[in-house]
Amino acid sequence: MLENTAFQVEIWPDKGGAITRYVDRASAVDVIWRNPYGQPPRLRPLDQPMVGGSDLYDVMDGSWYVSLPNGFFAGSYLGAPLGTHGELRSLPWDVTAIEADAEELRVSLTGRSVRTPLLYHRTLTLRRDDPKLYWREAVENRSQLTLPVAWLQHPTFGGPLLAGARLLVPARTVRVGVADDPASLQLQSGYHGEWPWVRERESGVMRDCRVVPPLGSGRDHSVQVTDLREGWGCVWNEGRNLGFALEWDCTRFPYAWSWNSAGGIAHYPLWGEGHIITLQPSTSPVGRFEALVQAGDVLEVPAGETVSTQMVSGFVTRESEPRISQYSST
Repeated sequence: MLENTAFQVEIWPDKGGAITRYVDRASAVDVIWRNPYGQPPRLRPLDQPMVGGSDLYDVMDGSWYVSLPNGFFAGSYLGAPLGTHGELRSLPWDVTAIEADAEELRVSLTGRSVRTPLLYHRTLTLRRDDPKLYWREAVENRSQLTLPVAWLQHPTFGGPLLAGARLLVPARTVRVGVADDPASLQLQSGYHGEWPWVRERESGVMRDCRVVPPLGSGRDHSVQVTDLREGWGCVWNEGRNLGFALEWDCTRFPYAWSWNSAGGIAHYPLWGEGHIITLQPSTSPVGRFEALVQAGDVLEVPAGETVSTQMVSGFVTRESEPRISQYSST
């Protein structure tokens, strides 16, 4: 557990360095979702089946993890079989350093891929009385080949903050992925338009994808936003005057995915449960890895080199974050 006077963060090194709690101390709000059907992680994660995303869903406890190098879909990564969201989210990471002084606490972790020559390095920094958490994330390529990666952060938000919340993100464009089974989507497969409006598949009504639907409403959608004015987004609850914001480098991560579910997945894996929203900065659009490579929609990590980025996260109020007023009406 990492904490200062403003917030607490719980890290699970043995499960992909996942963030399992992120609590605002003033309100006691924990923004990380809990899966009511989550199971303890299997002792041999690489032995998990990959049918229907079960390698992810069977151990999806609800947390903030990293997805790499194949983006979302299970498949072949240059011959290596990888499951949904990759293997680093479920493998044990090492805590490599804990450094503290009177003003800062820094914790560093490293995840080692088994099936690829990639290392993932993370350093989290807390500062005294500062409500922000500072992230340095890096992908190291140990091989002699330049490797393509589809890299995204996957925070899964839930809890009391979502009741009456909206997703604020300064995007111009919204897209829906092309589904293998369009009838499985509530939104129109392949839709492309102006954020935040997306056409519903059955009714033809335009859905405002900023709105977090009420718990039990049966709604579910997954969209991708791009053409960002800046790398920033916030799950904002006006009634609480509280939000959770994430800031990232939108030149490195020009897309952000958002999955929003309120009981809309009737069968496996959520069985009508769940109140979820995600905001996932990504280097690549939604797509299968082979197609992303062919289209050039991947980040390349040169042989023997490291590609790094920085992020900032934290709870915000309207008074502490001017972008709430700037983007809450757009």
